[in-house]
Order: sequence, then C-alpha cells, then structure tokens
Amino acid sequence: MKALVTVLTPFYNPGKRFLKEALDSVFSQTFTRWKLILVDDASTDDSIMGIRDYLDDPRVSLIKNRENLGQSKSQNIGLDEIDTPYIVKLDSDDWFFPHTIEVLLKEMESASEDVALIWGNKTDVYEDRDGNTCLTVPRYGGASYEDKYEFILSNDVPFPRFYRTAALKSVGGWPTDDPWEGRVMEDRRIDIRLIENYKIHWIDEMLYNYRQHPFNATKKLDLYNEVFEWHIYDTLVRWGNEYRPKFKYRCGWKQLAELIPNKGKNLFD
Repeated sequence: MKALVTVLTPFYNPGKRFLKEALDSVFSQTFTRWKLILVDDASTDDSIMGIRDYLDDPRVSLIKNRENLGQSKSQNIGLDEIDTPYIVKLDSDDWFFPHTIEVLLKEMESASEDVALIWGNKTDVYEDRDGNTCLTVPRYGGASYEDKYEFILSNDVPFPRFYRTAALKSVGGWPTDDPWEGRVMEDRRIDIRLIENYKIHWIDEMLYNYRQHPFNATKKLDLYNEVFEWHIYDTLVRWGNEYRPKFKYRCGWKQLAELIPNKGKNLFD
C-alpha cells in the first residue's frame, strides 16, 4: 500500500546508539505505511554502522551530502524527495512513542486543510555523558494557533512536528536566508513561515521523547540567544514593523516577553 507519511531525519555525527534508537522507534510504530528519508550531512563518525540492517528495507532512503550543509539545507534536500502527503520530523538523537505516527496522522486527517503543523506533548529525557538516564520529565500543555502574534509571544517550540507536505513546499521549505544559513533554530523559523498562512494545531497526547544530553547543539546558549534575537527582529520586520520586542530570560534562555506598538518608527531606530 502507498505510504502516507515520510519520517525525515537529517543527521551529523549523532553516534551509533542515538541514531539506532531513533530508527528503532520508527520501525516499532503501530502505523506502518511510512517512508523514512535519512540525510547524512557529511558525518565523520561511525553512526551509519549501527543502522545498516535498516537500510535494506525498501521504505528507507539514505541521502549523503558531499559536504556539511547544515540542518535546513539538509532537510530541504530531503523535502525535494518526499511525495507523501505528510511529513514528521525526527531528530537523530530523539525517538517516538510506538503510537506517535498513528495518532498524528489521525488528527491531521480530521483537521481542516489550513492546518499545516500538528504537535503534542513530549518527555524530556536527561542523560549524562555515559548515556545513563538521570531524570525523565513529562512536558504537558500547549496550544493551537491561528494568530501569528499570539504564536510568537508564546515562545512555543512544537514537538513533535507533523507537517502537511504541501504547506511546507508552499513556503519554500526551511529558510536559509539568515546569517547562519539555516544551521541554527530552523524549527522556529519554519514555524513562523507557516503561521503566516496556516494554522498550528496542538493535541493533548504524549508523542515524543526529547533527549537532553551534554552533546546537544542547543547547549550553545550564547549562540542560540543571538540567533533568537535576530529571528524575532527579522520576523517583526517581515510582518510590517508594527511592534518592537521586549525580551526576558528564563533559565538563561532569551525569550520574547511582550510586543510594544511601534507607532510607525523604524524597528531598528
């Protein structure tokens, strides 16, 4: 039977254990009409050795970049190859619950055509350098959005990310026009492009395991705060300079606190 969902997993040196556990969770899904596209962003480690058995499955495709291009460009390479109506992102160090795709697909197929992204609840799994689980924290709560300013003020970062393929392609895929060429905070930037024309829908279901470990790219706090501020200013300019941002910090992370009416001034004055 024809696949309905493509799992998209870009990776760069994730390590054999992480990548294998991610793929194990795909192959353990209760819903089986999926494809899996892996994009190896010029990895130099041995992570591919742990998944060789999976590469024999006709549902799995592996794309190898000749040079390291970064997250967004790698995802866009994968997007070009996708012909299923829906896409779900799976980071190479995270994993799904067995029911994840089934629940997300059912919800999307009952949603209106202007819903571009569905997300749910996630569990943060904290590990030490040796791979031992130190703490597991379920994260409940979210919201559905159709107002773009409400969404940006929420500071929400949806997990998991179940996309309508046509919507992703209609906005040109993941943006790469920033100073970092889409290597950082690609999730927030694509959400903003989608909320400009579509709705984002949340369901109260536990659907994703997010691994917190010492090697996460998001541990680069100063870089992420710099990119976040650029992202907010870029977004507000795109939306017509109606507001200027006021920021706050939460556990060291920069967040948007409020939007102040701009009264016709240049945002950068």
